[in-house]
Amino acid sequence: MQIKHKLILWFSLLVAGILLIFSVYVYNTYASFRQKSIEDRLERKARITEQLLTLKGAVAGNVITSMPEQVEFVYSPTDSLIYASQPTNDFIPNHAFRQRVRRERLVRFRYNSPGHTYPKDGIALTYAGLLPSPDGHEYVAIATAYDQDGYQRQNDLRDLFIVGNAVAIGLVVLLGYFFSRQALKPLNSLIDQIQSPPASTMAFRLRATTPQDEVGVLAKAFNDLLNRQERLVDNQRSFIAQASHELRTPLTTIKGWLETSILYDNDPDSLKRGMVQAVTELNKLTTLANGLLQLARIDTVDGQIDRQSLELVEIVLDAADTLGQQRTGQALSVQLSDGVLEQPTPVMVLGNASLLKTALLNLLDNAAKYSNGQSIALYVEMDTEERVRIRIEDKGIGLTPGEEEQILLPLVRGSNALSIGGFGIGLTLAHRIITLHQGKLHLHPRPEGGTVVVVILPLQPA
Repeated sequence: MQIKHKLILWFSLLVAGILLIFSVYVYNTYASFRQKSIEDRLERKARITEQLLTLKGAVAGNVITSMPEQVEFVYSPTDSLIYASQPTNDFIPNHAFRQRVRRERLVRFRYNSPGHTYPKDGIALTYAGLLPSPDGHEYVAIATAYDQDGYQRQNDLRDLFIVGNAVAIGLVVLLGYFFSRQALKPLNSLIDQIQSPPASTMAFRLRATTPQDEVGVLAKAFNDLLNRQERLVDNQRSFIAQASHELRTPLTTIKGWLETSILYDNDPDSLKRGMVQAVTELNKLTTLANGLLQLARIDTVDGQIDRQSLELVEIVLDAADTLGQQRTGQALSVQLSDGVLEQPTPVMVLGNASLLKTALLNLLDNAAKYSNGQSIALYVEMDTEERVRIRIEDKGIGLTPGEEEQILLPLVRGSNALSIGGFGIGLTLAHRIITLHQGKLHLHPRPEGGTVVVVILPLQPA
């Protein structure tokens, strides 16, 4: 069922329910009013009979008939019938009924009468008369009538409600259809655009006629999704192109050295030199494959890493020590800010120690590799009460403006770093590990020359 049909159905049912409740309330209120009105009129008729009594207990005169099928009875204190406005009647008050009236003093009753669609109404009451009976018995006056006009008006009101509600609901359905079409018109416009996109789907974007409402927000979210999808496609294409190039280069070199050795190298030294070159290229190829496997493993791990409470300073010092072992002679200074040292407890983060060490070691190794042996500095600082900041500063070749985000992609390197060995995997791996730990990684040019890498990690909640 389409949304517009659901809107029409729900709105119609809501209005129909409200109209039904209102109609039933008004109808029942009128029925109660009609019943109370006829009972009050009958009570007045019954009490008027007391004015017809003489001092001798006889009835002189008749009650004026003003209601359809109005009949009055009067029974004496000795329970004998002394007055009847009609010789015959469809209600016969038996002895038990008269005794009940004398006990309760006022009885309202209804009874079915042949030939009548609705029941008749009646009132029975007692009064002492002009001369009260010595034994305390009272007169019993009974008045009955058929509220024909009241029932007719009640039926007219019922029919009016039925017809009126049917017409009102019909109008609601028609107006609901019109307004639902108007309300969903911006959404239908988006659907039409999606079903008939332009020839160049990559440049396709939704145009919202009402950018401020929910449909406009939906269109913006959809366009943002398209932007992200295009970036993913571009990154994938770039990755495939870069991976093909990086894999083809060492393979081509290995093939060249082996073919040269087979065709031209006749002495052991030449063969050994060719084999050494081939092994060197194989090592590069192995390094590249291992890097790609690490990236793939990080992507598949997602949020399923084993997270533990880690002392961040210990991880940082471990990474710095490993760099010193791998790059002997590299000058590296590690500084902890006063904010870190003054913490009442060690700075703790939640994550995987091996992955965090790998990320920091890759960042330190990059800083050392592109600094040509110059000193690098590592700072651990408090960013806020909930986050810690790690800064790595080098004095190397720096960043080409505009490439800060691009070089975070796999197998993408800075345009000024192509002469330095590498595959463009270490920085990507570090970025994905930091992101996996709900952190952020930023690259900034250093004013004095070089690069500043900023890593922000959330602290473990207390």
